[in-house]
Amino acid sequence: MADDFITQVNEEMRAQRLRAMARRFGALAGGVLVVAAIGGGAWAWSSHSRHEAQRVASARYFQTLQTLADPKHDKAATDRAEAAFADLAVHGPVGVRAFAAMRVADMKMQAHDTAGAVQSWQSVADDTKADQGLRGMARYMLLNAQTNTADPKTLRAGYEALAQENGGPWASLAQEGLVALDLRPGSTDANHQEARRLLTQLANSDTATAGSRARAQALLETFGDAG
Repeated sequence: MADDFITQVNEEMRAQRLRAMARRFGALAGGVLVVAAIGGGAWAWSSHSRHEAQRVASARYFQTLQTLADPKHDKAATDRAEAAFADLAVHGPVGVRAFAAMRVADMKMQAHDTAGAVQSWQSVADDTKADQGLRGMARYMLLNAQTNTADPKTLRAGYEALAQENGGPWASLAQEGLVALDLRPGSTDANHQEARRLLTQLANSDTATAGSRARAQALLETFGDAG
């Protein structure tokens, strides 16, 4: 049961991640097209330069995405795309670099390079200038990728921190991460009681996603068989 629950959570996570990135990068792409008429010599030129750098980086990001969207692209094209994203992740302007780093992490995971993905997600989580939603996403992905390898106490602390961000886009999935920890093989009755409490909270939450509420309710209905 716990394995099925984790699989469903991962599917929800992937869908939510794509929606969040689409919304946030859509806003970014729209913003870089708006250049206000600002007087003031050097200040105006500096502002123009920043907008231009953002525009160029955004264009490069989307062009690279289009390359990967081509069903005929080969490994060489994939490698070039990853290199472009990696360069943007390090040298790109604020905003674009975080999106690029998230793409690098995705590609690392597809190549079964978990360590590389973790490093890329960590760079976003640590970037104080990155969008807060993206930082939360990176934090969640870090925890999710290390579910079977990291110290459970470390995972629990990380999930709890995200879950406490009431209304945050990753709060409900973080709570599900806590449930998964409490239903691990070898868990105690106290763990199961805590899982039941969290599931009840999720099932009745006004801010959790519909998927989270449905999974919580379904697991509660069969919770007597969970241990």
